[in-house]
Amino acid sequence: MERSTSLQEQGVVDALAHKLKKHGYDWLPRLHQFRRSSKNGFSCLILSSSPASSGSIMEAHVGLRIDDVENLAFPFTNGLPGFQPDSMTLVTPMARLYDQRFQRLNVKDEKDQEAAALLFGTQLEEAGLPFFKTYHTPSALDQLFNESPSEVLPLVHNQINRCFRGIVLARLTHRPDFEDIVRAYTTALESHLFAPAPTLSKLERLAAFLRHYSMN
Repeated sequence: MERSTSLQEQGVVDALAHKLKKHGYDWLPRLHQFRRSSKNGFSCLILSSSPASSGSIMEAHVGLRIDDVENLAFPFTNGLPGFQPDSMTLVTPMARLYDQRFQRLNVKDEKDQEAAALLFGTQLEEAGLPFFKTYHTPSALDQLFNESPSEVLPLVHNQINRCFRGIVLARLTHRPDFEDIVRAYTTALESHLFAPAPTLSKLERLAAFLRHYSMN
């Protein structure tokens, strides 16, 4: 079921829309995100909102999608098939870009809405846009995901799905150590993430597919 937009969230959206439009971002109410499309995917600012006693608790996330990665990796994850066109290769709380675990705002009235919009807009310009610029290519994401495949990647919430995207990125960037990366993620799934057998089987099937995958 789709989440409805609260009055507080709509107030933040209205206050943010003009600034984000200047950067090419349009509001998609169904997905609760401002999105800018590119030739190989999209970047977005996501607004999450949950009811509170006197208003809404709001938090901002930043996300980006590389189509080539998602078209290969997503079918092997547990994601709902209908979500594939909107799946993201990397999504993280805005707070992580400021070395914080989270940043949740209690938005009650118009003053709070304006303050939240100012904060989210400023953070997007300060940290979000540079984040998108840094990680908008498969090679940059490969370096992020696969520099230490046996270690947790703090920017990623779902470490299991990180394994799937990691081996796809390794293949798309022609890494000579592809097999080493597959083994590292297999070990991580078994020993650290305690993934169930069907998940391990899916990773094996994805790796087998990628060994014969042609990018032409």
